[in-house]
Amino acid sequence: MRRGLALALAAFVLLAAPRLSRLASAHLLALDLLVPGWVPTVQSAVREPSAFDGSTADRYRPDGRPRGGLVLVPGLSRQGKNHPAFQRLAQSLARAGFLVLAPDFPGLRAFHVADGDVQMIIRAVQVLRAEGGSPTGILGFSFGAGPALLAAADPRIREQIAIAGSFGGYWDLANVIAFITTGWFDEDGHWRQVGQQSYNRWKLLAALVPYVENPSEGARLQRLADRKLANPDEDVRAELGKLGVEGWRLLALVENQRRDRVADLLASLTPAMRERLRRLSPSAAIGQVSARLLIAHGRDDDSIPYTESARLARAAPNLGRLVIFDGFTHAFPSEGGWRSRLRQARDLERLVLLLDALLARQ
Repeated sequence: MRRGLALALAAFVLLAAPRLSRLASAHLLALDLLVPGWVPTVQSAVREPSAFDGSTADRYRPDGRPRGGLVLVPGLSRQGKNHPAFQRLAQSLARAGFLVLAPDFPGLRAFHVADGDVQMIIRAVQVLRAEGGSPTGILGFSFGAGPALLAAADPRIREQIAIAGSFGGYWDLANVIAFITTGWFDEDGHWRQVGQQSYNRWKLLAALVPYVENPSEGARLQRLADRKLANPDEDVRAELGKLGVEGWRLLALVENQRRDRVADLLASLTPAMRERLRRLSPSAAIGQVSARLLIAHGRDDDSIPYTESARLARAAPNLGRLVIFDGFTHAFPSEGGWRSRLRQARDLERLVLLLDALLARQ
């Protein structure tokens, strides 16, 4: 009987060892994300800037054989891949053993979300796999999560992707537009409203500029958005006087603050613009994603409501994990003051489980 018990215990240890080792790695990675450089890591990592697809990219190489590869896609940020928090995230993932490729997305740095981002992600996956970054994952953040999921659904790479991550992402751009302009969002059949920053409104205008059919009109709207982003009190009446019908309709949507007007204002846009909004929404492609999906969001996100990630999770054909954080808003884990850090500490277990799911697929 003792022999049988010993054999059973030995078998349990052998079976549990990989899981326990992975959980230990997930804890280290979580702590490294929350307080970079404060905890010991298993590996070091080297950042290597290089040319990529007519632009640049950063490769973060682990010290040793990679456990897999990850393509990182930032959100709408002037700094893009050079954002300090984004670089710390890439470094942490590389120290955990991943070969990380972080391309520069000029469009996202200009606050644009366009088809070209999807194509660049596809090429990044192909390059990463050629360099030994397999199994391969794509992790998209904020408005970069949409193109990341669309790339994961593309037939050219769909079967090559092991994991696809959406962090602070969206289900439907129309819902995001309604939220940024009015503050209203649907939470399980109940409407809620939160305050919005005017900065997000002009960031939204810049994001929609690529969908404008008339190039001259798009250029005028871009100048208007740039000036308001630089100074919300800027007098832009001279630019407004040059706008045509398409520009005025888009501007009316962006400046609207009434929930009951959103549907009509969206309907007033050109058919081509409405089609692009639909096509660049993951809702149109989520059913084609073969990879395991990891979805996370901050409950108090004031740029994209967390309910967008809940919708993604409900529709995901291969959901690995959905995590809604109480301590994160729209920032990276290592951002925020000490009050934010205290709230984030309460999310540590959720973060560990999310990272455990990431490590399990590589």
